[in-house]
Amino acid sequence: MLSKSVVIEPCANSLVWDAHAGVFPDPAVDLNLLDAWPDNGVNYVSINVGFDVMDWQQTMKTLAAYRHWIIENSNRFTLIGSVKDIVAAKHAGKFGVSFDIEGMNALNGDINMIGVYHALGVRQMVFAYNLDNAAAGGCHGIDTGLTDFGQKIIAEMNRTGMIVDCSHAAYKTTMDIMAASQRPVVFSHSNPMQVWGHQRNIRDEQIKACAATNGAIGINGMGIFLGDNVVDNATLLQHITYLAELVGTEHIGLGFDYSPGVDVDIGEILKSRPDYWPSGQGYDTANIKHVAPSQLSDLSNQLQQHGFNDDEIRGIFGENFQRVARACWGE
Repeated sequence: MLSKSVVIEPCANSLVWDAHAGVFPDPAVDLNLLDAWPDNGVNYVSINVGFDVMDWQQTMKTLAAYRHWIIENSNRFTLIGSVKDIVAAKHAGKFGVSFDIEGMNALNGDINMIGVYHALGVRQMVFAYNLDNAAAGGCHGIDTGLTDFGQKIIAEMNRTGMIVDCSHAAYKTTMDIMAASQRPVVFSHSNPMQVWGHQRNIRDEQIKACAATNGAIGINGMGIFLGDNVVDNATLLQHITYLAELVGTEHIGLGFDYSPGVDVDIGEILKSRPDYWPSGQGYDTANIKHVAPSQLSDLSNQLQQHGFNDDEIRGIFGENFQRVARACWGE
């Protein structure tokens, strides 16, 4: 069984939840890197198996490899299909993992692929990864809004039991998505634009619309989205405090976009596709930093020092995303 070296005191009897990890989707990735989460008191993470830069075949290859690895290591990890599974995994001393996909190119134009991905462990999907696609507009695209195909996708995701994720999508598109979904919607890893003015961050209107669906916004831990490549807890607190004052702590979560120990030069990847990662947005920053799960215990202490109570901290650290998951996945 896993040995959790850190217990985050306010969350000892609840779930600590990271809504999105930035592990680069590749069948060759050694998923032993996932230990970075449970070793620091986290109970569940969603990891990316594909994004719009890739074709659907690459997504399926990664999904197959990751799924096989987790099942082969079931003494330490549990493939999650429901909130009940995460609770059971915690009680068994195991770490819960499910999958997400960033962008609808993975559907290859076929709505039926949603059910296939769901059956294989995907529980969350982004509509567009930075650029426009057949379903939606991306944050670095023209912002086409939600297309007819996108409308059908929302209905199928709501029916199947998959979380609708607005991160990486454009302003008009996200407002369309939140108006159309019959279930709570999330920004799994997005920060308030008023704190740091990056195109990947989100406006107050988007934050309020997400809260109106009873959804949650996960704080993104990538340094160029938090500030000038800064990842200290003081900067995290600025983003959390802003959201709390705007919509309340019940709509805040964690989505650190963290990728530990991966032998891939992220900077080289970003430079290779300037269409998806355009100039002038900090993607060419040397040594882009990330908030790590190891910061969570201190973050909890700092939240307490800033007047957040234990209930609010438990919400931010997991209970708010747990609420959304129950509404979308069922028990």
